[in-house]
Amino acid sequence: MTCPTTTGQAPDPEAGSALHQQFGERWQIAYEPDRLVWSAEQRSADGHSLRYICEHSPASLAAKLLAAEGQP
Repeated sequence: MTCPTTTGQAPDPEAGSALHQQFGERWQIAYEPDRLVWSAEQRSADGHSLRYICEHSPASLAAKLLAAEGQP
């Protein structure tokens, strides 16, 4: 699986904090500076399935996480 790449600025610490507050209990959130993307990883309780979502911005990642969790 390949995440999108782009050029851009350093991550906004406040946006990262908001992602961790909203999704951190269910997703492992990270900023990948080599790819300039935000990522989220979620493993099933039994360890047999893995979901990985990445986006260029914290807001876009939050929207995808909401959709993945079935929230509007």
